[in-house]
Order: sequence, then C-alpha cells, then structure tokens
Amino acid sequence: MQRIVCFISDFGLDDTWVGVCHAVIHRACPQARVVDLAHQLPPFDIRKGAAVAASGVWQLPEAIHLVVVDPGVGGGRRDLCLVTAKGALLVGPDNGVLIPASWRADGIVEAYALDPSRISAQPALPTFHARDVLAPAAAALACGVEPRALGAAVDPAALVPAPFDRSHAENGSLVADVLDVDRFGSIRLGIEPADVEHLGGIGHTVEMSFGHLTVKVPLAATFADVAEGDPVALVDSSGWLTLALRVGSAAERWGIEPGEKVRVRHGD
Repeated sequence: MQRIVCFISDFGLDDTWVGVCHAVIHRACPQARVVDLAHQLPPFDIRKGAAVAASGVWQLPEAIHLVVVDPGVGGGRRDLCLVTAKGALLVGPDNGVLIPASWRADGIVEAYALDPSRISAQPALPTFHARDVLAPAAAALACGVEPRALGAAVDPAALVPAPFDRSHAENGSLVADVLDVDRFGSIRLGIEPADVEHLGGIGHTVEMSFGHLTVKVPLAATFADVAEGDPVALVDSSGWLTLALRVGSAAERWGIEPGEKVRVRHGD
C-alpha cells in the first residue's frame, strides 16, 4: 500500500493552508507521509502546476499525488481521483493540471469524480476544497480506501485537457511547448527522454527553433559537459529535455517564456 502523499500547490507558505491540509491528512490517516514537493507556484498557474506534477510523478511514480492549483474552486468543476497504469494515484481539480502527470504514468485506467458526501460528514467550504475534499481523499487512499469508493466513475476522455500539448513529430522535427522556466533560468521543453534518442543521443548537436530564434547546442548528460556560460541541452531531473546555460540563465539570455512553441531537430 502506498502511503506517500506528494503535495503540490500554489498556496505559498505565509498562510495556514498547507499546514491545515497536512493536519487533515494526518488526522484521517496517521500512517500517511506527506512530502511537500512545491508550494511556491505562481498563483493560478495551471501550466506550471501541471509541469511540476508531471515531474513529481516522473520521480515518484507509485505515490499519491495531491495537486492543488485551482482558480475555479467552488465554481462547478469536478474534483478527481485518477488511477494510472503505473500505479500513481492523482488527486486534484478537473482543470487539466493532472493530465500531464498521467502521461508520465502510462495513462489513465480509471477516473472518479470525488463525492464530498462519501469523504466527510461536513459540507465542503466552496473556497477550500483542498482542505475539505482533496486532502481527505488523499488521506483515504493512503489508508487503503479504494478509489471507486470515493465517487462515481467518469470517462477519462471527458476530462478537461492538459494546459499544454504533448510533443509530436512534424517534417523531421519534434514540435513541443515550452513548459517551464526553473529558478536557475533553465528552459524545460515538453519532450520526453525516449524522444531525445531520436535526436541522435548524447554527444550530438540539436537545433532548437523558437519562432525566429534558432539555437544550436550540444546534447549532453550534465551541465559540466560544457564550459561555464555555454549553452547545453540535457534531460534534467524533471524528465524533460531542457535548454540551459552552465552557471547562467538561458531564459534571460534568449527571452524565452513558458507557452512558446519550439521545434527541435538533429543539428549535426
């Protein structure tokens, strides 16, 4: 039984929200271990939340992942529990934030719309489903409750789509979204490690085009494979192909932001 609950939110750490959710989980399932993966996400940034959640599943594929970036809370959107092929259980709102995480876990095999009446005797506060629905659902899963006991099954095809597209091949290139810029200014692209092999593998050069900007960089295993200040492409700890500078900010150098499109091809 998986008792690790990986918690991601845009709550920050200046208010009570994260701590109260911890307390709710601990009270309902003392055996659960809550791991805080990220809480300083930009408010309401579903794209960032989805990218971070996908990174969490990449590194902890069999955990329970509680993801709360929820600008539509109380407005009629569903709360979900998604069961994935690799065993990860994803809990969060039906706004697309969970979908990329499901990609990293080989897809959704079951989806349930959480029913608050099955989770708590107290009515959910419309502005705080994280405390009153999502955290208790994660706690129930950590204590062995079957997902089907928490709500009615829904068609995975009917869920709100991801906030960014999966990469795809087009005219000899991989086309993807810029997902994220990390705190070091490295630019994460929506390209999986398996796709990187189609670019020639470590030691080759790749060409990345962002609109009118084209950058040629070596594909390497780590930042130290290039000189300080030089660009490099690598698969980082999040499991995404990343454009980075060694000891510098790629985002600042080139002005690239999340949401842009990129075309990547073999550059040798």
